[in-house]
Amino acid sequence: MSLSTVPLLCSLFILFASSASAFNITRILGQYPDYSTFNELLSKSGLATDINSRGTITLLAIPNGAVGDLTSKSDDVLKRVLATHVVLDYYDPMKLQKMKDKTAKMTTMYQQSGKAAYDQGFLNVTARDGSFIFGSAVVGAQRNSKLEKSIMNQPYNVSILGISQPIVTPGLDGTMAPISAPPPKANTPKSSPVAEAPAEEEEAEAPAEEEAEAPAPSKDADAPAGAPNADAPPADQAPPPSSAGKLKVSFGLFVVLATIILA
Repeated sequence: MSLSTVPLLCSLFILFASSASAFNITRILGQYPDYSTFNELLSKSGLATDINSRGTITLLAIPNGAVGDLTSKSDDVLKRVLATHVVLDYYDPMKLQKMKDKTAKMTTMYQQSGKAAYDQGFLNVTARDGSFIFGSAVVGAQRNSKLEKSIMNQPYNVSILGISQPIVTPGLDGTMAPISAPPPKANTPKSSPVAEAPAEEEEAEAPAEEEAEAPAPSKDADAPAGAPNADAPPADQAPPPSSAGKLKVSFGLFVVLATIILA
């Protein structure tokens, strides 16, 4: 083998490998007239180019009769809405039937756009009554897009599933704001200090009442030990002799003088 043939073989190998995994989504959908409007919307929004650059996707296609007002949306809004219909994994009916849980969460192309909020970039698929129901994972969103059929699949690169109606994700087209996070719980208000004021006033009044009821100390109790009584007369001011005492003294002198004279 000459050295000149080596680059040629490498190029052929790369071309073969890329062609084995690459696909053209508009060309595939072009084979199904019932989804022609949906196919045109993919091209109009520019999403078809992004899809073709992926190695593995599952496309949830909408039939012509159920497209509704998608045709009247701007290219920017249309691309966001359609991006929620492109799952970044391979799902066919057989894989869906093997789901361990009745509900599974799927990641869409819109999640990787960096614009998704509150689970706008995710879908929920639920097994119900022998079929599968698709809907946005946003809390409170409608989930009523039913799987109708498998259009085509190329394991494990591309799978196209037909659903009954568009998946509505709140907030993508501006007609409904994204569901915001729940408000924080209000703290329980503390009791007002004004309400506690009467209790404090009662406590303040209690000692005053106790002081008012306490008996006043007596004068004797306050006086120091050994102090003279304020009511008693001083010692050098003895009370004058009474009249009866004076009579006794005069009568005694009289008897003494009479005895001397008679003697």
